[in-house]
Amino acid sequence: MQTKTAEYQIINGNAPFLISSPHEYCHKRPTLTGVYKQGEKNTNRICKDICKESQSSGILITRDIDYDPNYSKKNRNPYKKEVEKIVKENKCKMFLDIHGLNPSHEYDIGIYYLSRFSKSKRMARELREILDKGQLKGISIHIFRVPDNGQETLTEFVASKLRVPALQIEIAGYIREDEILRDSLVKNICNFLNSY
Repeated sequence: MQTKTAEYQIINGNAPFLISSPHEYCHKRPTLTGVYKQGEKNTNRICKDICKESQSSGILITRDIDYDPNYSKKNRNPYKKEVEKIVKENKCKMFLDIHGLNPSHEYDIGIYYLSRFSKSKRMARELREILDKGQLKGISIHIFRVPDNGQETLTEFVASKLRVPALQIEIAGYIREDEILRDSLVKNICNFLNSY
C-alpha cells in the first residue's frame, strides 16, 4: 500500500526497515543564501526498487519543495516528522537514506554513519563488503563519519534521536543512470537488508 501527499510518498512494507529518498527534486538548503539545490536523479527509483524487493517501507519526495528534507529542522520539515512517525510505528531496526553523489568526488559510493554509534559503524562496513559484488565489484566505496557540524541530517536524527541504526548512502551518477549497475546496487542492498 502507498500513501501520497503533495510533497512525499510513503511505501508501506512488512520488513522492519525504512528506505528514504529526500532529494530527487529541487529543494531549498537551509542557508543564509537560500539557494535551491538540484535534484538527484534516480534516487527515488532506487528507493522504490529496494522497497519492492526487500518488502521495506519507504518515503520519497515527489516534487520541488522550499525546504531540505535532509537538513531542515524537524519543526519546519514535514518529511522528517513523517520519518519519525514511520520509524516508531513500524519499530524499524534500520534506516537507509539514499542520495546522489556530488560529481566532484573521486569515488563511486560514500557511506555515512554517526560515529558515536558502534552498530551503525559496523553496518557501514558490512554494507561496503556486500556492495562490492556482482556488477559493482571493484568500485571505490568510502566510509565516512557524519560531520559534527551542527546540521542534523536524517541519518543523524534517526540514529541520535530515535536510537535506530542509520546510514546515508551517496551514489555516483553513472551508477544511478545505468540500468544494469542500478539493478546490481539494488540487489546488493537488498542482500544486506536480508542479512538482518
